[in-house]
Amino acid sequence: MSNKTIFKRIALTAVSALAAGTLSVVATPAANATNTDDGYISSTAGSIGLVAAGTLASNTADTTKTGVILSTGTLVLRVQSTDGATLVVGAGASIINTSGALSTITADQTCVALADAATASIRPTGVAGSTFTVSVYSENACADSASLTERAVVTIAGTDLSGVSVPANARINWTTDNTVATTESVANTSTTTGNPLFLYINLRDAYLANVTSTSGALIVTASAGANVVIGAGALATNGTTGTAVSALSPAALYVRVSEATAGAGWNGTVTVSYNGVVQATKAGKISGVPTKLTVAALKIGKNDGAANAAALAYQVNDAAGNNIVVPFANIVYSSSSNTTLVSAAAGSVVNTTSDPGLATFTCANSTSLVGTADIVLQTTLSNGTIIKSNAVKVTCGGAATSYTASWDKASYAQGDIAKLTIQFRDAKGAVANSYDDLGAAANQVITANQMERVTAHATTPEADANGQLVYTFTVGTSSGIVPGKYNAVISFPTVNTAGATAGVSTGNASASYEITAPASVSNAEVLASIVKLIATINKQIRALQKQLRR
Repeated sequence: MSNKTIFKRIALTAVSALAAGTLSVVATPAANATNTDDGYISSTAGSIGLVAAGTLASNTADTTKTGVILSTGTLVLRVQSTDGATLVVGAGASIINTSGALSTITADQTCVALADAATASIRPTGVAGSTFTVSVYSENACADSASLTERAVVTIAGTDLSGVSVPANARINWTTDNTVATTESVANTSTTTGNPLFLYINLRDAYLANVTSTSGALIVTASAGANVVIGAGALATNGTTGTAVSALSPAALYVRVSEATAGAGWNGTVTVSYNGVVQATKAGKISGVPTKLTVAALKIGKNDGAANAAALAYQVNDAAGNNIVVPFANIVYSSSSNTTLVSAAAGSVVNTTSDPGLATFTCANSTSLVGTADIVLQTTLSNGTIIKSNAVKVTCGGAATSYTASWDKASYAQGDIAKLTIQFRDAKGAVANSYDDLGAAANQVITANQMERVTAHATTPEADANGQLVYTFTVGTSSGIVPGKYNAVISFPTVNTAGATAGVSTGNASASYEITAPASVSNAEVLASIVKLIATINKQIRALQKQLRR
């Protein structure tokens, strides 16, 4: 690689005009001031109104550099190349002056060939909000073919917004202790009891430059149940309150979030404000020690002495309401109000932080034993504490031998949603279990005139936790409705056969309903509407005529 393609650099010095005077944006070490190839900012040239140097001053051959300058400012760049280079300025700016130039420069030129360490002064000509480009090519004459080595896109600003935090540009992300996080990892948004969460804070202005002021007030507040503390580096000690305030530079701060009460857990938010403006609100979670076990019945058990699969759902929570994963083997039977009917239960599928786990219960092996029992499950913590569940009512029943049907309303109009509930019972008249099939889909028949069924027949339907199947219908057909009183016919041949065998068959079921006619509009009502419309039109015509006369 030749010297023409190595060490091509744009360097700059920025001086921003402020209300109280001028402020040097970057100071240059004296040792570097005379080194023409080190890529550092020259101490002998200055840019006026450069409100965000961005990456313009970086000592790299980069074609994606950026910066922001006031419309009244002047951008001074120094080209560093041992054998010169070409500087080209796009629309929106003009080269107004150079030092060490190889050719004469006028105010309207956009290209100049420069020797090593020469500078060019560039004045923005575009409107605020627009941009212009500055490009450096490897050859030192504008007419020569050349290779692009650097390019910067410079934004023209109407006012100086540097140093003012913009929430949309802030980097506020969950991280690990003392680790910069320009993006967020979901894994860092939650932890377990005894372990803190960490939040990285990097406030930036409209030009994506860091806010470095030490006179601002950064306030971090956690919702109830957590304490916070702010620091500029590693944080080893938990905070003692839910709110922390810092006057440190918010360019790189860290927040440690911990449980307010050990083992209680936390599930809430952390709000970050700067000078009274909310920068971000972040949700986090610390899982605590289990304090609650909740169990719900999902199915009607079968009275055959076998464990009923997926008959129960369980979930474990800490004091903050977080779901705590507990292996299903740790969920065991505790007690029953009717041990003759139900005396065994156990976890079968582990829960997660989002979904409940599953458990079984076992009904006595007797077709004559049906009914309900209130059972309790429990789990034991590592410290020996026993957590007992709520008393959940479970039901045991036999295979379905009969059924009845009913609608959710007695009367429907076109467009209504109707629900048909079919209740199944066993030979003892108890609610049928949820495990014996009610018949193949092809054998199920439900007819309801003036309605369209939405719910499909299941291939092998089983009754739900209430011993029922529920079907949804829309009222009306594509050709409208015929008002009247109707009866839906429901047939489950498999259940009819089982009932006949047991001597309790009631055959098909029916459910009556009424379809009402749409509300009609009389001729008198139509005529009255026409009269009102004509009156309105006449009024508008008179108003228009009045305007035209003027």
